[in-house]
Amino acid sequence: MANPVYSSVVSKDELSFIRDWTAGISGASPKPGSKDAWKDRIPAGIPVSFKFGDSCGKEVLDKAGWDRKSGDWSDGKRSHTLTSTDITTGLLCTIEITEYTDFPAVEWVLHFTNTSSEDSPAISEVSAIDLLWKTPGAVPVLHHSRGSDELPDDFEYVSEVMAQLRTPARSIHLNPGKGYNPFNEWADGRSSVEWLPFFNLQSGDDGIVMAIGWSGQWVADFIHDGEGNMQIKAGMEFLDSKLLPGESIRTPSIMVLYWKGEPIHGENVLRQFLLAHHTPQVDGKPVVPPFPHATFGGAPTTEHLDMIKKITDHKLLYDYYWIDAGWYGNSPEASTDVFNGDWGRTGDWWANPYRHPNGLRPICDAAHQAGMKAVLWVEPLRATYGTQVTLDHPEWFLNHNGEPFQPEEQILLDLGHPGACQWAIDTVSRLVDETGIDIYEEDFNYWRILECFAHKDSPDRRGISEIRFTEGLYHFWDELKRRYPKLLIGNCASGGRRIDLESITRSLTLWRSDYNCFPVDHDLLQLHTVGIAHWIPLNGTSPVAEPNDTYAFRSGLAPAGEFMLDECGRLKRPEYDEATWEWYRQMMRDYMRIRPYWYGDYYPLMSCSLNKDTWMAFQLHHREMEEGVVAAFRRSESPLTSADFTLRGLTEDATYEFEDADTHEKWQVVTDQGDTNLNIVIPTKRTARLLFYRKIS
Repeated sequence: MANPVYSSVVSKDELSFIRDWTAGISGASPKPGSKDAWKDRIPAGIPVSFKFGDSCGKEVLDKAGWDRKSGDWSDGKRSHTLTSTDITTGLLCTIEITEYTDFPAVEWVLHFTNTSSEDSPAISEVSAIDLLWKTPGAVPVLHHSRGSDELPDDFEYVSEVMAQLRTPARSIHLNPGKGYNPFNEWADGRSSVEWLPFFNLQSGDDGIVMAIGWSGQWVADFIHDGEGNMQIKAGMEFLDSKLLPGESIRTPSIMVLYWKGEPIHGENVLRQFLLAHHTPQVDGKPVVPPFPHATFGGAPTTEHLDMIKKITDHKLLYDYYWIDAGWYGNSPEASTDVFNGDWGRTGDWWANPYRHPNGLRPICDAAHQAGMKAVLWVEPLRATYGTQVTLDHPEWFLNHNGEPFQPEEQILLDLGHPGACQWAIDTVSRLVDETGIDIYEEDFNYWRILECFAHKDSPDRRGISEIRFTEGLYHFWDELKRRYPKLLIGNCASGGRRIDLESITRSLTLWRSDYNCFPVDHDLLQLHTVGIAHWIPLNGTSPVAEPNDTYAFRSGLAPAGEFMLDECGRLKRPEYDEATWEWYRQMMRDYMRIRPYWYGDYYPLMSCSLNKDTWMAFQLHHREMEEGVVAAFRRSESPLTSADFTLRGLTEDATYEFEDADTHEKWQVVTDQGDTNLNIVIPTKRTARLLFYRKIS
């Protein structure tokens, strides 16, 4: 039997804790035999708060009373709806709650509606979660990860012991960050620049994982009073607005998951929960992430067709062909790579007649005939002033200073404007129809979003533009999925700067960091994989690997891998000898062999580190398959030739067969109480080993 501490097996205690707490919030009937253990950890009441004018809004609504309705169980979940109306002002508050049969998780989203004929008092200080988590006898530790800021430490896993903090009241204040911008600190407004909106609060041998669903500017505060109480508050950072008569708004969604054991157990339960309920699905199963060849779209059609033929001739195992930026517009000039040409001049979304005289369909058709699906890079939310749509409909766009648009200025498509949102839907739909693509890869390189909203909002409507823009984004993606049920959406935003619970539900993060756009330190690239894997089960990157550099390829392992022959035009690849082509095929075979294990449990075998004189190692273990892989890296400055690791999640008193991916040497190991000590020898610096294993008895 698998060790429950080191696997994603959910215990009855975990399920009953969340189920009973949900019953306490929603008013649903608790399960027979309920112990109400949550009451020792969480005070009773609805875990949200806000101000309504000068009043505590929740107190006003509690006094008015809450109506509670519960739905039936369906597809492993059921919903509860809580409503309350302030008779004096007509403010209607609705909380939509979802609970799950197989996971100790509950989530909710808060809505406000002004049902009166007058403007409402201002709604402000909205905490979509306001929860007191009691931690008697335990010092809380907050585990979380950095965001995607084009840095070597992107996604670094960080553990902060609350008792050791020197901030006031032992508090941690987090938001997505302002990101890199040399001109103005009021930059960005995307959801995962400096920090990911996923957190694991450990309180001894149990804890809660929390996730925020908001593809904009969120804020989270974790405050420890030093006496066994943790206050958790999170929501949209900038909201202070009245509502117009009949107007409704939504707030960020919140997910809470309870776990017992070790933090990595909670994170593995999170991974399985996200795969089941917050990952794009095909035929009722989470999608298989692509393994594409990406080529710069500025290359002419003939070069794309030659590349597809080369992939076929050399029997390379790509399952997608990716047409990246540069394929659009009217410029007769060459656009050879991301550092040259006019790829950044977005807005005219038709195939460039000089580069692709017959459009993109011949490329996509050739990819399909070669057994691959097609990916197309598009960036509809950023436009260059002077492109046709910006001249026809300037009212659809915003800029960061509120001044009249200037020629060639980069401006933001305001998805909060119904016409602009419909244009985005229709434009991408036309491209899908014209090209036959299978993945729409959306990039989003606008950096000063919050400034755009600040100039649009009046003083008594702060935050409304961000809400409408975010709602428009979700409508845009949801409508594409309605029109094209088999279409996958790839989510890029200068790398992985728009990762949150809502975005990963609708899309795949196929390019998790723009750190890979520039010279890459492969020792440090490993940290991206081991950091993000705690939270996001499916994501992608490129190893930026030169031919025959196995260490570089393995340093960029990910569920989706853009293992390109030319790195989007940056590297001019010569013709290779057969040994080099075989190296490519072997790397691809290894990737394909690993790919199923990303759907299982993840175990970091060493702590995240930027030090180049150490090792890095992690394990992927698929419980149902009883198989997995260990990846170990001796970094470029490490003096150590061997290291010992304890594998996790294996069955007790069982025999496993291990295989070295390079030498194909095989050996057997008998487990001891679910843990297995493994010694790995790597005699040469800057070398990586892959060890596959499977249970044989």
